Amino acid sequence: MKLFLVLALALLGAVSARQIHEGHLKQEGTAEQDEVKPGEPEPPCPTESESFRMTVPGEEGRTYRYVAVNNCQTFWNADKLCARCYRGRLASIHSESVNQKLRNVARCRTNQGQVWIGGTTFHLFWHVNCSWIDRSHWNYSNWAHGNPHRRFLWKKCVALSTSGGHWRNIGCSTSMPFICEY
Repeated sequence: MKLFLVLALALLGAVSARQIHEGHLKQEGTAEQDEVKPGEPEPPCPTESESFRMTVPGEEGRTYRYVAVNNCQTFWNADKLCARCYRGRLASIHSESVNQKLRNVARCRTNQGQVWIGGTTFHLFWHVNCSWIDRSHWNYSNWAHGNPHRRFLWKKCVALSTSGGHWRNIGCSTSMPFICEY
């Protein structure tokens, strides 16, 4: 009976693989909540020297605004800074042209090999669920070979490679530069 309950909770996303492996069956908080440390001050907004703003023309005359930030943060802290400092979210990418423009900016303006963008992946058995944290439609991807990794019950965050523009899913607690869309 206990195995059935664990499997049912895992299928519903209520427990993580780590909790199953360690034998903990408490409900897990959201990834954002896991990053919050009581009493720790929020990081300051990036300075002008730590960021680069750009606009990209889109379809139907719409203009997209981005800021590449060279200040390394974990995925969820980067998204919080996007919201607090720019009233936006980590960037969602919906076309090859935008992907290449953001890669070029990240390559020229950061000193890292990859930057956070606003995608997450969740793996359940052989199925990989990809989503943007701004809840926009997942209609484009540019995965590097072997990505997204397919591990049982594993949530990862998406990074854009500054060398080739391909995406990789990696642990959300990794600190790296990021791109906000606002």
